[in-house]
Amino acid sequence: MCTQKLLSSCFAFVLMFAAALDAADVRPGVKAGEKMTLTVNGIDYTFCWCPAGEFVMGSPASETDRDEGEHQHRVVLTHGFWLRETEVTQQMWTSVMGTSIRDQCTKSGGRWVTAAGDRFPIYYVNWEEAAAFCGKISALSGQDIGLPTEAQWEYACRAGTKGRFAGAEKLSEMGWYTENSDSQVHEVKTKKPNAWGLYDMHGNVYEWCSDWFGDYSFQPKTDPVGAEDGLTHVYRGGCWDSVERACRSAHRIKYPATSRLDYTGFRIIIVPASNE
Repeated sequence: MCTQKLLSSCFAFVLMFAAALDAADVRPGVKAGEKMTLTVNGIDYTFCWCPAGEFVMGSPASETDRDEGEHQHRVVLTHGFWLRETEVTQQMWTSVMGTSIRDQCTKSGGRWVTAAGDRFPIYYVNWEEAAAFCGKISALSGQDIGLPTEAQWEYACRAGTKGRFAGAEKLSEMGWYTENSDSQVHEVKTKKPNAWGLYDMHGNVYEWCSDWFGDYSFQPKTDPVGAEDGLTHVYRGGCWDSVERACRSAHRIKYPATSRLDYTGFRIIIVPASNE
């Protein structure tokens, strides 16, 4: 008969075994936009399938408001991936990391909290904390969960489109930005998704990518992962306080990994192990 200590060990083993089964259950999707949901700490995380493929990364010289450093180049992504349908929410963050949005604000020096609640994206999160969240939720779920590369992010954002924004005639259809946000973050999934079911890729909060910031290649690239090292990391997508140009699919920006801002969060990715 197990003692209380042995029972705890047995229970921990069962949890690890269940996590391993969950990991084995995550398979590649069949079509773009297919949804898959994992439950971690009683909270559902829904992901959208982004199939392997190729696209032209960056913006054409003719694009309105384009920035230097966005020169177009072909990118091939040889592995499909599951991308979280929205940014990580405050509820998700607290369940994994144990801190609230107000705690995060205090870490930053206590400027202000524009909005708090389960369905709002987490912000005041620096790159290091976003990476730490990925490590903890990976352990909890049995999945290899991380931040998307810049190429994965733009590919998913575009979802097969080539224009300034992912299929919308007006940015206001898909994103919260300076013209419609009333100077605050908004709940996730309150604007139109792109063709692959991803919400808030334009506006609301910027999203950290895994890459060090670096210049684009002029040559085609396969599965690029950014610069080998650097002083700043990439974040993408624009935010509630951004002008229209900063919310474009091709727009890129950089900040030190320790930067904790009232408009920067992140979303997470799973690349299935059996990805053919």
